[in-house]
Amino acid sequence: MRQLIASRLLGMAVAMAAISGTAEAVPNGSITPLITSGALPDTPAAHVDPNNAASPFSGVVSINIRYDGLSYICSGALVGKRQVVSAGHCVDTNGKGSLIDLNKPGNDVRVVFNASSTPGDPGRAVVTASKVQMNPNYGGFGNCPAGVPGFCVNDDLAVITLGQDAPASAKIYKLAGQQLQANTRIIMAGYGTSGDGINGYTISPDFRIKRTGQNVVDLFDADDEQGFNGPNEVWYADFDGNGHDSFCEWGLACSTQLPNNRESGIGGGDSGGPSFIEQYGELMLIATNTFGGTPDGIVAGAFGSYFGGIVLHSYLDYLVAATGGAIQVVPEPASMAVFALGLFGLACVRRRERRC
Repeated sequence: MRQLIASRLLGMAVAMAAISGTAEAVPNGSITPLITSGALPDTPAAHVDPNNAASPFSGVVSINIRYDGLSYICSGALVGKRQVVSAGHCVDTNGKGSLIDLNKPGNDVRVVFNASSTPGDPGRAVVTASKVQMNPNYGGFGNCPAGVPGFCVNDDLAVITLGQDAPASAKIYKLAGQQLQANTRIIMAGYGTSGDGINGYTISPDFRIKRTGQNVVDLFDADDEQGFNGPNEVWYADFDGNGHDSFCEWGLACSTQLPNNRESGIGGGDSGGPSFIEQYGELMLIATNTFGGTPDGIVAGAFGSYFGGIVLHSYLDYLVAATGGAIQVVPEPASMAVFALGLFGLACVRRRERRC
């Protein structure tokens, strides 16, 4: 399956890179930021989050990366008082896995919070990072490990450590401990380029405007270090609508199409943003959003485009270590049930021992 996916998508590698965080430099330090909408009557405006503490997306942040006189935008999710998960390519300065040097004059990474829409409110703090880490297996966007052919988007993870605590009004997300499965509905959020399924990308990114949308996971790439065997590391979905269902048309996967006002894609600036599932009555982080592509004959970002990101279950150890244990991993429901039954059985044994 991996080789089939690669043969279908390799020709779109340039399109992937064009909407990734590494391609979002804007002259004069300004940022022009992607969750897309369906067709009318749905619009990008209908997907804008209100930016308040009550929003379940109050911990979704925009990130300003600056180096060599350039300025970039990405997205991320708060997972601890001082820890943000984002994409490795957002903090890669040469496209080959060169981590930004925060000690170099003019270089910095700033995390922009939007847990409030009121100017001057602490929920709108801009906090400079004191440390940035990149997954050690990430060697640049599209670059595979030595001896592995293809266009690899695996391992594209970063953890940003803030120089001070995040605003108290910003939600800290837990990490779902289970593996992401095909046909799972995910809820995405980010600050990137937006538009709609008919016209494609028409709206620039913005550090203060986050949008949300949903899609259904179609298929996966496995571990590139294991020759694309082992655990799944990369997920894919397509933006269905107006007669387009790309992965199904290509014979790769046919998944549920969501209603017009829910089905969404992503765009430049959404890199590193979160994909959530609903579990235990709250949003839990299960993946990140890191790349996208447009098939020939399709308007960029319109129905028929596709995108994906990193499956976080495969990087639990890295995330726990990189956050200093700050990230909270929640066991999947089935595991918790088995664990509870195990405790019950142990209690029964102890009671029998006492009776003896």
